[in-house]
Amino acid sequence: MRRVILVVAAFAALDAACGAVGGRGAAAQPAPKLLYIGIDGVRPDAMEVAYAPNLTLLRQRGAYAADAQCEDLTFSGPNWSTILHGVHRDRHNVTTNDYRGARIEAWPDVFARLEAFNPELNTARLVTWDAIEKFQPSGADLKVYQDYTQNGDEVVTDGAVALLRGTHERQPRNAAGSSDIDAVFLYLGDVDVAGHASGFDPASKPYLESITRADGQVGRVMEALRARPTLPQEDWLVIVTSDHGGSADGQHAGGTPEKRTIPFIVWSSAGSVTPHRIFPNPKNVDGVKTALSHMGVAPEAMADLDGHVVGLVPVQAPTAAWGENLIYNGDAEDDRGFESSELDQAVSGWIDPGPNGFTVIRYGAPVGFPDRASPGPGGEEERGRNFFCAGSGAETSMSQMIDLAPLREEISKGAVRYTLSGWLGGFEGQADAIEVVVLVYGEGGTEVARLGIGPVTPEERAGVTGFIEKRAQGFLHAGATRLEVRLVGTRSEGVSSDGYADNLSLVLERVGAGSR
Repeated sequence: MRRVILVVAAFAALDAACGAVGGRGAAAQPAPKLLYIGIDGVRPDAMEVAYAPNLTLLRQRGAYAADAQCEDLTFSGPNWSTILHGVHRDRHNVTTNDYRGARIEAWPDVFARLEAFNPELNTARLVTWDAIEKFQPSGADLKVYQDYTQNGDEVVTDGAVALLRGTHERQPRNAAGSSDIDAVFLYLGDVDVAGHASGFDPASKPYLESITRADGQVGRVMEALRARPTLPQEDWLVIVTSDHGGSADGQHAGGTPEKRTIPFIVWSSAGSVTPHRIFPNPKNVDGVKTALSHMGVAPEAMADLDGHVVGLVPVQAPTAAWGENLIYNGDAEDDRGFESSELDQAVSGWIDPGPNGFTVIRYGAPVGFPDRASPGPGGEEERGRNFFCAGSGAETSMSQMIDLAPLREEISKGAVRYTLSGWLGGFEGQADAIEVVVLVYGEGGTEVARLGIGPVTPEERAGVTGFIEKRAQGFLHAGATRLEVRLVGTRSEGVSSDGYADNLSLVLERVGAGSR
């Protein structure tokens, strides 16, 4: 208990230091620094119920998502490659834990990019899983490996503490002679070991205890950070994420929600990150871009990377408003489009549970997908780069919820029209298709109405690959409190669905007396 009290006190002192930095007025901006922490196999729901005061403070005082998503292949190799190299698995091509057929050398890791940006930075990677050490090249000045079976987590934690204190026996030193550390990646593996042994389950005591131990290691590192005499002149960005969750049977392969959902925390020692829930739900691929952005790397130097910069600036979820499209990312443009629906990447802003759920495909992807000349939305600006494609299951769905609270008073008076529209389509003569449904909920969550468009049949498309615009209108129930937009894809033949959708829109309008 004494250790935990000490670490929590360290956080309080750190907050005080943050306040001092924030109050210096015209003083020079603090130097950006990076602490990137990966905890293997931690589920956010388990992290939130475990005794983990240090992780709790980070998520409460920073930007946090309990619904972040990992790669569709929910095991370590693909995800640590994504976490450190900043691209999805179709690019680095790590699909196994032995990295067979990988193209990871083509994608420099976060440290190689930092060193290219500024060779004077002192950087370090500390890991306990041998596959990262063997197969993931790194530009870090210092690379430390201690196998997790040989007390690895404690050893690398000690190493991170020493680096922050400037006392590591192999402390990096730049050309100018400085040994001050600038960026550290710390990998902790024992939570995954406990999950395999006793279940990745918030009800598993050994699993929760492993999270508590990892939390203590995070706390020791944060204590060393707080003790840095140069802290008032620094802005340490701390990112915490994971490679996968898992299930109660001790497994994590398969891509189901409890295996794919991970935590994502972004916290700043100088208070530059304000507490908020990250929207839309991030992915672990976002870590590299977020880290590089904080360190000052220009956007154009990151243009080849996947993901987004998240957590540094709050992004609010859209609120219900009159005359505006209420569907977030209804045009499929938030993410990079893929070449195949076999890559089941989670769609930003949507509840896309999988496995084998919806994904985003780029126009012109090979093997018969719609291109820019196919029937569909108008010019290039309207059409955009991507469209939604249903998954490989017989039926797959994704959805998003719209809270009508800002409009409730007007809705209760009646005379509100809602218009649902979108471009729906498919491939040649196949009957694979997508239907879009708006479910209207009243008080207590009871469904009171629904409105739908589609599916578009092969006959409507005249057997041509492409899209047809569909539209439906109705009068909104006066007791409506929220709306659910649900895409439902069906597969009638083949191994994956060729049901497509793009440019989805849902608009509310007041009609009749007083609508002006």
